[in-house]
Amino acid sequence: MAFTNMQPPISTQKANRPGSGIPERLVMTSTFFACCLFSTADAHAATRTAHQATSRPSTTPTRDRSPASAAVASHGMETIHVRGAASTSRRQALAHQNDPVSVTTVTEKDLQAHQITNLQQAQKLLPSVTLQVTNPRNTAINIRGLGNFSSTAQDGLENGTAVYIDGVYQTRPGAVLYDITDLSGFEVLKGPQATRGGVDNDAGIINITTAAPSFKRQYSVTGDYGSYNTGNIRLRATGAIGNSDKVAYSISGFSNNRDGYVKNVTTGRMYQDYHDIGVKGQILANPTDRLSLRLIADYTHLRGSCCVSVPSTMLSNYANGAAISGTYAQRAAYAGATAIPAHSFRDMLISGPGSQAYDQESYGVSLDLNYRLSHGWKLENIAAWRTWYWYPHNAYTGGTGIIPGVWAQSAGNNQVYEQHATEELRISSPENRPWQVSGGVFYMYEAVPDSIYDAITPQGAKYYGYGYSPAVYNAALNGYGYSASDDPVTNSLAGYVRAKYQISHKLTVEGGFRYSFVTRSGGYESFTSSGQSFSGLSAADARLATTLRNSMFGAPMSYRAFHRETEPSGNLSLVYRPNGAQLLYATYSRGVRNGGINVANLNVSQGANPDVKPELNDMFEFGVKNAFFNKRLLVNASAYWNNIHNYITSASYYTPTGTIISYLTNANHVISRGFELDARGTLAPGLEGRLSAAYTDAFYASFRNATQPLESSNIKTMKDLSGNQIPLNSKWNLSAGLEYTIAFQSFLPASAHWGSDLLFYIGGDYTYRTSYYADPSESAYTRIAPYGLFDAHIGARPRSGKWDVSFWGHNMLDKRYFVTMTPQANGGLFYGQLGDPAMFGGEFTYHL
Repeated sequence: MAFTNMQPPISTQKANRPGSGIPERLVMTSTFFACCLFSTADAHAATRTAHQATSRPSTTPTRDRSPASAAVASHGMETIHVRGAASTSRRQALAHQNDPVSVTTVTEKDLQAHQITNLQQAQKLLPSVTLQVTNPRNTAINIRGLGNFSSTAQDGLENGTAVYIDGVYQTRPGAVLYDITDLSGFEVLKGPQATRGGVDNDAGIINITTAAPSFKRQYSVTGDYGSYNTGNIRLRATGAIGNSDKVAYSISGFSNNRDGYVKNVTTGRMYQDYHDIGVKGQILANPTDRLSLRLIADYTHLRGSCCVSVPSTMLSNYANGAAISGTYAQRAAYAGATAIPAHSFRDMLISGPGSQAYDQESYGVSLDLNYRLSHGWKLENIAAWRTWYWYPHNAYTGGTGIIPGVWAQSAGNNQVYEQHATEELRISSPENRPWQVSGGVFYMYEAVPDSIYDAITPQGAKYYGYGYSPAVYNAALNGYGYSASDDPVTNSLAGYVRAKYQISHKLTVEGGFRYSFVTRSGGYESFTSSGQSFSGLSAADARLATTLRNSMFGAPMSYRAFHRETEPSGNLSLVYRPNGAQLLYATYSRGVRNGGINVANLNVSQGANPDVKPELNDMFEFGVKNAFFNKRLLVNASAYWNNIHNYITSASYYTPTGTIISYLTNANHVISRGFELDARGTLAPGLEGRLSAAYTDAFYASFRNATQPLESSNIKTMKDLSGNQIPLNSKWNLSAGLEYTIAFQSFLPASAHWGSDLLFYIGGDYTYRTSYYADPSESAYTRIAPYGLFDAHIGARPRSGKWDVSFWGHNMLDKRYFVTMTPQANGGLFYGQLGDPAMFGGEFTYHL
């Protein structure tokens, strides 16, 4: 097999089971930070009083902690009571310290220190979470390897990882990638969490919280400027309406802009830019001391020229040595393609005419009502309606993939106008009793109409029609337009209950049960919307032209499908508290990723089924949580084992011209097992550190009917992937950071009388990820190489937090790495998207 590989090839041998092949750098880094955490603990105990005078305070205004506003922020059964003087960030870090679940938290302070304004940026602090973003519509969000097998959009399913913003479920992954105004934190609860409310899930949940309105009048502005003309501004105003002590408001917005860094040498256009705006308004009303209402309305518009890819590997032979007929080089030469730039990976270059861009809008409204009943019971109702509108403007690529140097399509667009409504009613008992109970009912309606249009250019006809006569490929493809539509509709209704009983002052049992009823219906229809007639061709050529045309996107077809399921899920935990600072727990949990329907050009003759079975996960988890030195040092660890049946993945079939058409299917059995460490706290006066490390061994225990990868697509048998890691999963993920804060006066002579109120801080962070398959085909050439990224920041601020100025660097060593890798069957080509290069900039925040 001859090929040109612009990324070093990665070994594709099946990995050994836990304990083998641990990267040396990962071990050294993990050991270093773990030693820092524990070796400095004694020093901290002796000096924590001094640290309180020099630690960096939070700059984000804290929300009011009245009973009403606290009820708005809390959705768990258990509340950690923290002194009012404690920072919001400390309260966030402690929120689940008494909860028998593995949690990683990104606090308000983390957001500011790392310039985090959205989930994609927060992912670097969440090693158990992996994101793959081909474009905002095609996005996967995974926890412990589970959630979604691919970033490919799946309109007939929900993701196995549930994402909430202020308690409102976000149905489409692309709707949570944008900047979020008033952002105050992230928390990731790992493993099935269905009995906490919302939708069923088998991977876990990500809770995103924003600051509620304050009755204290406040104004803030934050501005950034950096590499590639990055220019961002965020504004917020909040306060009581008039002089009321019953009603408060907040209004906020952002504008983000950045130029691209991937250059098309043919057109001169830069890609990977963005131009986003958003606005959000909130009303918080406390009509009585028992009733609280929080109304939120928001609108966001994203625009960018993103998601272009550079070539990685070009095959000339199949894996068994057989020659590929119509390689990329042969097709490109025949079609008159623009030459691929030398060093396209290193220099971030692409070539070819055409363009690629998108717009995305997301908007909605929610109402969160909390009412304190008699005897300490609480009632909460969250109602929401949201819309997500995706409309790309592609005249370069589309459903057939990216062809370097070739203007293959004049259009390749999927327009989606998704709408959903959710309603949830919860009730919970008082918290200071030996037994506690909570329960609720959740309902969701969602419609995801999708319209598809692809059109082939004359140059695309020559490229795809290589090996056919000009008369055949021009009649079949030149000007050929393909249109399709699908319209899945979901109705989901569930009831759930959770209970906790304190057997003794040290031993507690907790558990919950949920029962869900889900229906999905919808159909798929495709047809030829434009194209030449075959009337001038001979009968033989007309048959060839028909085969060639149908091989591009599939033959015209129409079908309807219906899916119905009723699934129980639940959890049971035994919790032991030897003292007030330690907790040990053992948990069994069952979670469900609800099944659905295929909405694609199905080839039923090759095994495609419109119905997709639900994915079931039985999880066992053991964990320990420790809080030292008045809860200033937190060290938590967990080990888990997930047995997943009917894992939802994809299969594909190859058309006669090599186009890959994929559809959803189920793998019989997947195992995801591993362990995690989360530690954060104060290591010494002024020095704070954090360490999150995750080992995830997620592999196919049984999947014997997988599709052959591209390099073996000339073999007509199924492939056995049993033993292989599942797609998108890295065995090792690490995130570690340190920040040191010191009074500026320490640098001045003792006689100096200024600078006593000024704090100086400096910090650095390192993230590392081992190799992974970026495509469900698990081709040897879709395996992404390991990479590590180093970020740093430096800044100053007064103790009051009135202003803050900082300078930052992301990917400071300018590491080149792929984040996606996709096969292109027409020509035996693999291509991928690049991660962000080195970027530097500054940020200024001012509070009134």
